[in-house]
Amino acid sequence: MDSVSFLKDMYGKFGCSAPNLHCVLGSGLSDALEKAKLSDQWSEIGEIAFKEIPNFSSATVEGHPGKYRIFKNKKGFVVSLQLGRLHGYEGLEPAKVAQSVTQICAAGTKKFLLTNAAGGLNKNYHPGSLMIIDDHINFTGRNPLVGPNPKDSKGKALGPRFPDLSAVYDKKTSALLEKVLQKSFDVHHGTYVGVLGPSFETPAEVKLFSSWGMGAVGMSTVWEAIALKHRGAEVTGLSFISNYGCGLVDSSALDHNDVLNQGKQSAEKLINSLFSFFEELI
Repeated sequence: MDSVSFLKDMYGKFGCSAPNLHCVLGSGLSDALEKAKLSDQWSEIGEIAFKEIPNFSSATVEGHPGKYRIFKNKKGFVVSLQLGRLHGYEGLEPAKVAQSVTQICAAGTKKFLLTNAAGGLNKNYHPGSLMIIDDHINFTGRNPLVGPNPKDSKGKALGPRFPDLSAVYDKKTSALLEKVLQKSFDVHHGTYVGVLGPSFETPAEVKLFSSWGMGAVGMSTVWEAIALKHRGAEVTGLSFISNYGCGLVDSSALDHNDVLNQGKQSAEKLINSLFSFFEELI
């Protein structure tokens, strides 16, 4: 059985069709789902670990469990939450990294929210605030569409050879997300710079990105967004500002544990806000 067939089969066992929306939870957010106080409108109907899915890679980074948890609203709206993601710095090819969302898309989901923990590149984007991703720069030097144009099981191209990326992130859904998040967070808008990692950016790199007017920098999201847009999916992006970019305000050393800890401080509140956003979509 291939991965798409496996996912469809699991959805059937959970008593649902493909989720109406798939949300990727970035660093530090996964643990908060256990503690979040969800309304009685939602119930969890199933869980799928990456390691259970045929031809899938398992996540290896702390704070990224590598599994999907499926929730259903009493009105029938189904949301798939992805706890953790894959990264290029784990040694995976871009298409393999994006597989955690592209296979969900192939199984029938067409609406995606990609979240991440990122370093702020604007002094006004303080840790603990959020940034709606208006656009991105793929600074990894790699692309998930390199190679033959991806095709479905019948040999039909899944998207154009040269996909248009003039509007990767959906403005209407982004506006609705901002409306909900503003009730609990400082919300900004900006461009996300995706880098390969795993080393954090140097002060010189942060200074360069900041001088370009970029909003946040991180090691994920751009490959997923490109691959999903190629397939015609609707994409919305959100960065949780976990720290200032190195050298932006001081010379303090960066540590992945600091990113996780900052995320945990606001994570429960953010999870609850995301479920409020899901309800607005209904």
